[in-house]
Amino acid sequence: MNPFDLPVRYHRFFPGDAPLGFTHKTLTIDPTSTTLLLVDVYHAAETPQGKELVNSGFDRRWWEIVNTNLAPLLSTARAIGLPIVYVNNSSPHIAINQSAFGRRLNESLGFDPTIDFKEREVNPLEFDQGEPVQLFFPPNIAPREGDYFIRKHTYSGFFETRLDSVLRNLGTKTLLCAGFVADCCILFTLADAVFRGYDTILFRDCTLAAELPSEIENLTQTNRTIMWIESILAPTTTTPEFLRKCNSANTTEISQDG
Repeated sequence: MNPFDLPVRYHRFFPGDAPLGFTHKTLTIDPTSTTLLLVDVYHAAETPQGKELVNSGFDRRWWEIVNTNLAPLLSTARAIGLPIVYVNNSSPHIAINQSAFGRRLNESLGFDPTIDFKEREVNPLEFDQGEPVQLFFPPNIAPREGDYFIRKHTYSGFFETRLDSVLRNLGTKTLLCAGFVADCCILFTLADAVFRGYDTILFRDCTLAAELPSEIENLTQTNRTIMWIESILAPTTTTPEFLRKCNSANTTEISQDG
C-alpha cells in the first residue's frame, strides 16, 4: 500500500496567557515503516457477560471502545499489511511482589501480579502459570498467527523487554498506538517510544484512563490524559479517520492498477 495522509491533533500550551490549544495537521503514513502497537488489550473475560475488570461503568466503556473502534482498527491494519505487536502484562519469576511495581499494584489496585497475571501457556520455570484471572482477549481483538507478542512486567512496554528489538527488526519508524490504560501503561510506553526516537500517534478513541466511578460518564481523566499526551508525547487521531484514509488509498491504488 502506498503512503497516505492522516489527519492528527496535538495541543499547544503556549503562549502562557492564551494557549493556542488543540491544533490540527496532516502526517504522511508510510505503511512499510509503520507498526500498530496494542498495549494491554485484555479483560477479565472474553465477553461482556463475564467478570468485571474494574467496575460496571468502566467495563461498559471498555467494551464499547473495543467493539466500536478497536476491532475495526485492528481489522483494517491487518488488511493493509501493518505488523501487529501486542505488549501485555505478565508475571515473570523475578520476585515481582518485592519490586516497587508489585507494591504499587498491591497497595493501589488491590491485586497480586503473581495471581492476576497468570497465563495458561507459559513455561512455569519462567512465569506464573495457571488459570487466568485477568488476561483474556476478546476474540475480535485476539492475537493471531504472524502477530508479535511481548510480555512486560511494569508500566512501560519497553522496559527490559524485546519490544525495541522487534520494532527495529521490522524497520519501524512510526508507531500507531492503542490500548489501556491511557494514564498508565499507554503513557509510559509512549514516553519510552519517544525517548527511543519513534514517531508516535495515539488513537484517542481506542483508549480509556483509570476513571473514578463518579467521572466515568464524562471521561474526565481520559480527556485530560489525552490532552497531556498530545502536549508532550504524541499527536492523536481517530479510528474513522484512519479507516477513511486507508479505504481511500486502497481505492486509488486499485483504480491506478486497473
